[in-house]
Amino acid sequence: MSVSVTSPSWLRVAVHALRTATTVAALTLLVGFGAIGSTSTRPPADPARRIDMSSGPLDVMMQQNRCSFTGFERDVIPSTAIVRTPDGATELVSFDEGWAVFLGEAPGELVAVCLGSSRVG
Repeated sequence: MSVSVTSPSWLRVAVHALRTATTVAALTLLVGFGAIGSTSTRPPADPARRIDMSSGPLDVMMQQNRCSFTGFERDVIPSTAIVRTPDGATELVSFDEGWAVFLGEAPGELVAVCLGSSRVG
């Protein structure tokens, strides 16, 4: 005569319920931590406000050199750039120097790209 060893049905239900509850709790924590991480990061600030020079020297430099914070059409090649140096100075440099800053090959932060002086003559 053979005796089958089966666990009572309540035990199977309890193990399944515990496993499901653990999975739900882990997913809830994961989603919760993801939500906390995404709400703690602020959207990037407007470049002019980050530099704290809007309505001042930066605006004049931007206007005189026909600059853009966001770039130009694909077929338009900038000739100069505005960078912020590690010591906080804002400088007009060649586009190549600005590109090196953008790529991280030179210290500083690229602020804007420019078409060049709007002065005639």
